[in-house]
Amino acid sequence: MTIRIATFNLENLYARFDFAGKVNREARIVGTYAVTDKSAYEAVRMAFEAVASDDMRQLTALALADTRADLVCLQEVDSQQALDVFYANYLYPVLRQIFARAAKGWSEAERQARDPAFFYDHRHVITGNDTRGIDVGVLANRPVSTRSHAELTYECLDGAPLDWAAIAAHGIKREDRVLRRDCLAIDIEVEGAPLTIFNCHFKSMTPNHPHGDGRADSQPLRAAEVWAVRQLIEARFGGALAESNWVICGDFNDFYEVDGVPTRHSALGPLLADGFAVDPMQARALDDRWTHYYPEGDAYVQLDYILLSPRLARANPLAVPEILRKGLPWRVPRLEHAPRYPRIGWARPKASDHCPVVIEINVPK
Repeated sequence: MTIRIATFNLENLYARFDFAGKVNREARIVGTYAVTDKSAYEAVRMAFEAVASDDMRQLTALALADTRADLVCLQEVDSQQALDVFYANYLYPVLRQIFARAAKGWSEAERQARDPAFFYDHRHVITGNDTRGIDVGVLANRPVSTRSHAELTYECLDGAPLDWAAIAAHGIKREDRVLRRDCLAIDIEVEGAPLTIFNCHFKSMTPNHPHGDGRADSQPLRAAEVWAVRQLIEARFGGALAESNWVICGDFNDFYEVDGVPTRHSALGPLLADGFAVDPMQARALDDRWTHYYPEGDAYVQLDYILLSPRLARANPLAVPEILRKGLPWRVPRLEHAPRYPRIGWARPKASDHCPVVIEINVPK
């Protein structure tokens, strides 16, 4: 009764072109070339980004395939169409080759019986609250059911110990939606045992002003999201909370330690306090828990999590998450001599700015 669960922020998996652009809109620079005509600039930039996206998505597919996961929680997916196009054009060809190599010598009956485990025929993206349209989704090699919680508002948090003044300073009212993207509940059965996975993507570390502290400034909003997730899990399982099979996955955009040293301004406390959930990443070495690298501060932090319910933690005392770093760019100093996928660049192309995290767990009945 085991299952491999992964979480991966795909970094802006879009099926639509961003005409607003990110940089050099006024200078109309593409690469090192200036394009004076505005309409020509948009056409050149679209072609440039299409080529860059092709390189990146090949690497994203390699990283995803390397998880060998039965179910992958995804963040930063533009739409169902974007996920389906990515799967058909990038991930499926990689999985097909893996299956072909594994199936050599199998009978036709064996191939048909084992085929579903190699592919993600069940793909779901649910529209959430993000203003850029980046949503959360799931890939699975078996049927799942999903439920969005994007409709939750701050009104559900009246009893939570939050900094309401700081929240109000962001222009937020009680009737506003609390989850910046969503918390997608994914229900699946593992050989008859029920399992619920909550896929989250919390508020990014955005400063209130150009020279602000992005993590501290955004902490009150992430804290509200964390409490919302805790409360919806408590409501879902009630008195059976500690004896139920559930997992919290995703890009939390926060960390509570750096190389084992506790940090300030973390919003994640309610998910780990009083044994509510367990972070199996603690079984890894202190300096080997990071999933994201910030070159601006030369900082290695864990932003991506797979937290286990108390019951699952007890059933899996030796389960240790794997962190797949072969898709990170060469500019990460700690990985100076580590293997990479072909064509990884200094800063780009890369698989993502996040590492996939995967864990294999036993799900008790």
